Amino acid sequence: MSGWLKTIFDFGRGKVNETGEAIASDPRVAMAAMEQSIRDADHKQAQARSALTDVMAQDRLALKAVAELEAKMEEYEGYAVAADAKGDEPLLNEVVDKIAEIETDLVAKRAMQEGISEQVKNLKRTVAETERNIKSMKTEIKTVKATEYAQQAAIEASAKYSGASSDTSKAAERLRRIKENQAHRQAKMEVARELEQATNGDELKTKLAAAGIGESRPGREDIMARIRNRRG
Repeated sequence: MSGWLKTIFDFGRGKVNETGEAIASDPRVAMAAMEQSIRDADHKQAQARSALTDVMAQDRLALKAVAELEAKMEEYEGYAVAADAKGDEPLLNEVVDKIAEIETDLVAKRAMQEGISEQVKNLKRTVAETERNIKSMKTEIKTVKATEYAQQAAIEASAKYSGASSDTSKAAERLRRIKENQAHRQAKMEVARELEQATNGDELKTKLAAAGIGESRPGREDIMARIRNRRG
């Protein structure tokens, strides 16, 4: 097997495991390396197909040469039969020598054609196997990339959720502090109002009014009685 074809064949058989190990350590770098390897393999595979085409053409030409020699041999065998039938021994010997020459050439051409034909079979098998391996790798790359993208998306979503949760917690903490500040201000306002009432005597008036002493606010019954008295 030629060197470049062996490279393609070895690539098709062994590259998957190497790539899988690389992806485990650094997915982005490994996927880029995988894709470059696939491009290289596709290029070599195209060269292999081109070489196979050339060898198949040689095989076809060799088959044609064999067929031509076989026809030529059959032709001269007919001449030999005719010369023998006429009893022309010198002519028969000359024809037989020609047949021997053709047969020698035919044996060599058949051997060459059979070798080329065997090479074509091997090349076809190797190219087909490598083609399957390359397709398998392309499928694996798509699967790995899809998995990587999905995992990255999940990681980003998780990070965003964690960030949102953190923001929510911060907002709740701010709201709690605002409520505490509002309650504190309210308490301060109530204390200030109580102090002001104590200073102005309002607190004492409030207590006297509650005890029914001093000025009192007229009730509804008192007002209604006064109005009826006026109507007399």
